[in-house]
Amino acid sequence: MGLLIGFGVGVGLTLLFAPQSGEDTRDWIALTSRRARRRLRKTGRRSLEQVRDILEWGQESVSKAVRGRGNGPETELTEL
Repeated sequence: MGLLIGFGVGVGLTLLFAPQSGEDTRDWIALTSRRARRRLRKTGRRSLEQVRDILEWGQESVSKAVRGRGNGPETELTEL
């Protein structure tokens, strides 16, 4: 939380003492926010794919254990 507060204060001071015009500063803020939004979406997609992969693996492990293959979920976990 302290890191976020410090970041916010730093950004505020930078904007206050910036040698740019207001229009340039607004353009910079817009560009930076678009880049951050793209990175956040990309990270979200990657995270969602990882969660799906983990869920599929879990379903397969449970199915194998229920069908009697192997010695149960413990065997599947040790294979990782």
